[in-house]
Amino acid sequence: MCTLAATACSSDLVAEEDPRIEWASVSTPVGNVNVAFVRPDNEGGQDHPVVFALPWGSGSADLVSSFIQRYWLTEPGARGYYVMAPEILGPSLETDANDVLPAIFAWMDAEFTYDDENVAIVGASNGGRGLFYAAVAQPDRFQALLGLPAMYQRDPSNLSVLDGKPIRLIVGELDTPWRDGVEQTRVALEQVGITPEIDIAGTQGHVLDLQPAGLMDWIDNALGR
Repeated sequence: MCTLAATACSSDLVAEEDPRIEWASVSTPVGNVNVAFVRPDNEGGQDHPVVFALPWGSGSADLVSSFIQRYWLTEPGARGYYVMAPEILGPSLETDANDVLPAIFAWMDAEFTYDDENVAIVGASNGGRGLFYAAVAQPDRFQALLGLPAMYQRDPSNLSVLDGKPIRLIVGELDTPWRDGVEQTRVALEQVGITPEIDIAGTQGHVLDLQPAGLMDWIDNALGR
């Protein structure tokens, strides 16, 4: 039996690769990082907003693919967004964010026409931990944070750099360890004057069954679109 307290169970989440998901290898100071991406339906002719997605579990390629397919495969593209999802263990960004993120965004700068002032970072489970490490390390890159779920268990004062950014944390009603972590994160954010939006998904556990349209509605609103 696998536990969902700290990560997602790979056997439950692995999905067959979808041809709409493309991959590139990006050189970073800590080694090459594979990045999955999905193009907007109307690619070209404008700067496209971005969903920057940090996967659950170990962050392996199959879990990147499953995270995209569960929430981000079609709805963002229909609304004109790129989806970018690195193959990375979310907690590793506590030490590696300042090496990995600039390299990925430099690659994006060279390859895509995107709006760097409209980037939402999303993450689930270990990706939800990475979400806060990434946003604290490089706050100017992300305009909104969405955790499915996410938590931060370091010095609350670090979170002050997120002031003014919409933050939403969704956690399953039955996911007791993460409900506790989300509550601790809420308190930490409020200590620095930030009030996050907290949603408890009734009768759900760690891997959330959510409608992509609803998630994208929130992201659109958070980015002022």
